[in-house]
Amino acid sequence: MKRRLVPFPVVLAILAVGSAATAIAGEPGAGKAVYEGAKPACKGCHTDVKNPLTRAGAENTPEELAAWIRTPREMMAKKGKTGTMPSYPAARISDADLENLVAYMATLK
Repeated sequence: MKRRLVPFPVVLAILAVGSAATAIAGEPGAGKAVYEGAKPACKGCHTDVKNPLTRAGAENTPEELAAWIRTPREMMAKKGKTGTMPSYPAARISDADLENLVAYMATLK
């Protein structure tokens, strides 16, 4: 039996595709429900012209979206923005809800 080796670049490509597919593990539909039910309401600030989320998924990675939710002041400093967004630590939004919310926000392009 003859063994064939897979070229290293092919292995890297397979790993990269697999990692990208798992980057957003949540369900966008469930995330939309989290977005609509958040207290204080996300819609209160994020439907106006100054703070739109309509391109959140195009402008941020899933990790950045999660950071915007968990640690918004740090993200504002990193991205050079100002505002008063509250943080949503695990006591306010579960990790599962966060994953779903990030999956929903990633669809906003």
